Order: sequence, then structure tokens, then C-alpha cells
Amino acid sequence: MRKLSLLFCLLSLNSVAQKKTNIKDTLVNARIISAAYTYQIPAADMAKRFGNGSTIEGNFLFKFGKNWLIGATGSFLFSANIREDTILDALKTTSGNFISINGIYSSIVLNERGYLLQGKFGKIIPAFHVNPNSGIMTIVGVGFMQHKIKIQEISNDLPQFAGDYVKGYDRLTNGICTSQFLGFAHFDPRKLLNFYTGIEVTEGFTQNRRDWNFDSHARDNSQRLDVLIGLKLAWFLPLYGHTYQEFYTH
Repeated sequence: MRKLSLLFCLLSLNSVAQKKTNIKDTLVNARIISAAYTYQIPAADMAKRFGNGSTIEGNFLFKFGKNWLIGATGSFLFSANIREDTILDALKTTSGNFISINGIYSSIVLNERGYLLQGKFGKIIPAFHVNPNSGIMTIVGVGFMQHKIKIQEISNDLPQFAGDYVKGYDRLTNGICTSQFLGFAHFDPRKLLNFYTGIEVTEGFTQNRRDWNFDSHARDNSQRLDVLIGLKLAWFLPLYGHTYQEFYTH
């Protein structure tokens, strides 16, 4: 009898393992790997330094229970729109150029560079009669923000930006951050068109981390509020586990 009971249990477990995941009418557990692009508009102190920019983001989330989400994200910030662009004026000639080590004119390009690292927690609320795994997506996050003005030499021949000298101008800034996302997530029954999109707002509570700003001849100890308002579009790959019902009944 014990052998027959063990055999029955093994056959039952194998049947569950082989059952095809159905997300049309069943809540599923999943690991979600996603890549996202966000077009961002800066606000508060961020708008004084940078113009509109972009973020490329990678995410890993667990979807479990009743559509609860938890995970982590890493984002790369970039933009060519620099509003705080007078930081190098004292080093230019009257014609607005830089003199290289060879005594000829040289050029500088300013860009925004930065990153965000955050832990995320949220939920998908079924809506629009798509399937119980799709609907309104809300996520909050907390983590670390860093950004700076990247000073790029075109000819690499300007000694005034060699080594640590560039740190006196780049406005390296970082601190803790929070974020809020509201949008729509779609889990495709065919497992092809899985995406989420919506509006995300990020607030950075930051400060300049350089000891001295060469252009202002002072140290900047002021507290900053760096806000980013973005439109996000993400594609994701769900790796399905047990359905919600299977997970709690076996």
C-alpha cells in the first residue's frame, strides 16, 4: 500500500509539472526579466542642470501571490542637453574656444551621465477584462541616484582637464532616491507580446560630492531635490512557475 501511495504521488506531481501554464483565467507566479526605455523631463533642481533625457533600464522582478511584485532595477541615465553649461567659461578664449597643449583650438562636449539602483515593490490590479495577470500596475521604489556632467575632450589634448582636474567641474552628485510608477502591464497568453508602460516619477535627495568647484571657487554643500518625470515602455520575458491555485494546493 505504501508503494502504491508513493507511486500515485509521483504520478500526480509529474502531471502537475507537465501541465501547460494557462494565464487566460488563472493567476500565475513568475520571474520577470525586462528591459525598459524611459523618456524623462527633469524638474526641481535637476531642471537647472539638465534638459530632457533618457534612461535605459534592466529589471528583475518576482510576481507572486495575488499579483504582488518585488525585485530590483538598474538604470543608466544619459542626455546631451546641459543647461548648467557655463562651468567652463573661465577656461575659454574670448572667441569661446579652448587652447590645446599644442597651441591650437580644441573642443569639449558636455553630456549628462548617471545611474539609478533601486529595490521595487508593487502590484498588478486586474483590469479591462484582459486576463487576471494583466491590468493596472503600481510600483514604488527606493534606492540610490548618481549623476554628473561628463566633460569629453574631442582631441584629448587639454591639460586643464587631465587626471583629477576634471573633477573640479563635473558636479558629481548622489544620494538616496524614491520612485513611483503607474501604468498598465500585459501578459500575453502566447508569451510573445509581454509589456508594461506608464508614467514614472523619481525624486533624488542628493548633494554635490566634490570637495571644490573650480569655476565658482567654493564648495557646494547645498541639499538638492532632483526630480525626473518619465514615460516608460518595457518589454519583459516571464518565466512561469506554478499557478496560484497549484502553488497553494500541492
